Amino acid sequence: MTSLSRTAVGVLGAAGIVASSLITAPTAQAASGGGCAQYSEGYQRATYVDWKSCLSAPRPGIGRPDAYVTLRSGHPACKIVVRVLRTGDSKVMSLKTYDCPSGGIRMQRFAAPDFRGDNAVPGRAYATYTSIMWTGSQTATLPLKSPWLKLP
Repeated sequence: MTSLSRTAVGVLGAAGIVASSLITAPTAQAASGGGCAQYSEGYQRATYVDWKSCLSAPRPGIGRPDAYVTLRSGHPACKIVVRVLRTGDSKVMSLKTYDCPSGGIRMQRFAAPDFRGDNAVPGRAYATYTSIMWTGSQTATLPLKSPWLKLP
């Protein structure tokens, strides 16, 4: 056998071992979807707030909701509400309300508690809904959502 053919047999043998280990290895369950969606809200052509509503999976079966908020100086009094809802029954999986800072902020993080996904019902998905409640006028932004996240 020539040196070239021995090398080829060695490479093919190693590739076969790697391929067989990939076939027999247990499959990892991974979250799908999630991420952030960005929105803006204002009054009479003035933009008071920009925010991102986000949801991620820091480890299998766990969801992590958060929002990143920019408020302009001079914004009205408000509260920031971060909540996670589950598809199917709209069950609240996580919720946290914050008082807005009085001055301007730029992309400050506001988080709701991590939650455990309900894998007893297959196909469930979750989304973070973040809204800004303008407390002086008793109005609020629409509770705009992150992309859906499926947890294993």
